[in-house]
Amino acid sequence: MGTSLSLLAIHTSAPEGVLQHLGYIRTGQWCAYLREPLSGYALPSHWFLVVARGCDNRFLHAKTLGPLSEHCPVVACSIEEHVMVSSAAYWAGGNQVWRVEHIGEEGPMHLQTSGALPPGFAAMAAVHKEAQAKAGGEKADVDHYFDIPLNAAKAITGFKHDEDIADVDYQRFEVLRQVSSPTV
Repeated sequence: MGTSLSLLAIHTSAPEGVLQHLGYIRTGQWCAYLREPLSGYALPSHWFLVVARGCDNRFLHAKTLGPLSEHCPVVACSIEEHVMVSSAAYWAGGNQVWRVEHIGEEGPMHLQTSGALPPGFAAMAAVHKEAQAKAGGEKADVDHYFDIPLNAAKAITGFKHDEDIADVDYQRFEVLRQVSSPTV
């Protein structure tokens, strides 16, 4: 069984305005990470994380990310482990700065990139490429490229969906609720 989720990290110390923009409210109820359909958490890296079940949440769409990123940088990730699809994008100033996507059905070494990739991206991707080659390249039973988009996002936000990150209380995510459509 694999994970299917959408992550949105917003660089802000005041998430209420962002949540209002998304049409979400805080409930004051706490949950464990990935236990509720929609939750939020203030990361120690000063990014506010919104976690939603399913890899295609509406907050991943350009019509939401563009206006949202006019006020603060955002990192959006889509994760579908069932078919080994992952993507990450960084938005700032209303525009997508970069995007990295891996689609496992295109092969274990599929990687599509665009924009001005984050510092250190080439070295990080080279490590995954080498690991894939050692495992058998295209014929391997493992997919190291799946982690490349997610590690690009982690380099900025300090968070990756399947790692234990120091100073993150995985039992204190706040349940969020959708109350309206996003303002775009």
